[in-house]
Amino acid sequence: MNQGFVKDLTSEEQTELQSLANIIFVETIANGFYELKKVTVTLPEDFPLGRIYSREMLGKLLLDDHRYSILIETNDSKYLYQSSTVKIPTINLPQLEKEQVS
Repeated sequence: MNQGFVKDLTSEEQTELQSLANIIFVETIANGFYELKKVTVTLPEDFPLGRIYSREMLGKLLLDDHRYSILIETNDSKYLYQSSTVKIPTINLPQLEKEQVS
């Protein structure tokens, strides 16, 4: 995952990130809501097209078993890029015994 401020990227780096991403979301004027700017891959069937998306919906895509190259650009000039080659590690939390829970 790569993240930072857009202003810290050269125009060549910005162009490269945009060309690498097969999904690009841009934050709308309403903070926390995003519009789909670019999509060049098949998205999951349950992913609605032509809508405004919440952070939660973007999070689902970032953590989806199908790996996508996703670029997210925010209103405050930040970006987040996740490559399709990133593998999200599985974390196994210890199970608490019933006595510890109550």
